[in-house]
Amino acid sequence: MVRSKDSQTIDNYAFLADIYDDLMIMDKSNYDIWRPYIKKYITGKKILELASGSGVFAEILKEDGYDVLASDISKAMHQKAKENFDGSYIELDMRDIKLNDTFDGIICILDSLNYLKDEDEILATFKGVHDHLNKGGAFIFDCHALARLDEFKDGYIEEDEIDGIEYQWTIQSDLITKTISQNFVFYLDDKILKESHVQRVFEPEMLIRLLKKVGLDVIYIPDFIEKEKDLYIGVKR
Repeated sequence: MVRSKDSQTIDNYAFLADIYDDLMIMDKSNYDIWRPYIKKYITGKKILELASGSGVFAEILKEDGYDVLASDISKAMHQKAKENFDGSYIELDMRDIKLNDTFDGIICILDSLNYLKDEDEILATFKGVHDHLNKGGAFIFDCHALARLDEFKDGYIEEDEIDGIEYQWTIQSDLITKTISQNFVFYLDDKILKESHVQRVFEPEMLIRLLKKVGLDVIYIPDFIEKEKDLYIGVKR
């Protein structure tokens, strides 16, 4: 790979947003695994999606007949989503949900909750979700399974190119801090861009306890995707 001299560390998704779907090989078929659970547990049509990213799933849900409000904390992802989602999309921090509205369902997929740093941030998120659900409404989210820590304990490295842009992608877990660090390096013509993403891997017992604490009945589906993701469904009483 060609190595440029100048390098710059940038915010999460500041560059990755443009190639996220291609890098993760995410097309509409990848999202089918979540759709039966949404159909089963969200009985109404009004959905808030947290961490909507590039907006692909929001558009799928819209095509399925749902009234979707998409959201993300990333401005870059918000801009990218304009290419994929023809609907309402707001910038929103899931730790501080304050909307003058309630929903039949709230969803958060693709390990987005793992970006939260600690129990306090999770509790704040769950409390905001509870307060914005209609009675009987469901909160559906997935998180890294604990097995992911073992998967990446010896590290992972990928070097390739997308749309003519060379990149390096490394993943390393830390069994002590229970984190997974993903580092991206993008080699442009005139500079190197670096993004670092750290996700926490949470104990299922803790997530279940906090869901119950805010008043949500819990359905827990371990190995929703084998050795990769667990699925959680919290229903407002």
